[in-house]
Amino acid sequence: MPQDIDPNARREVNSALISSGSAAVGQMVDTANSSVEKRRRNKEAREKREAEEKAASEKRANAAKGGVSG
Repeated sequence: MPQDIDPNARREVNSALISSGSAAVGQMVDTANSSVEKRRRNKEAREKREAEEKAASEKRANAAKGGVSG
């Protein structure tokens, strides 16, 4: 651990969490879950887009090969 960290920082963070109340903690959990879901959706969309681009690229390559040899 770096030496320049305030030794009371952890205590202050814990105190802030304890005093924030369950609604605030629930909101933090909801926000975290929302972020996870958004990353999952973005990953799926990216994978789908990349698969479509790869298929289109392969189709163009096959068409070019067919045009040259035919």
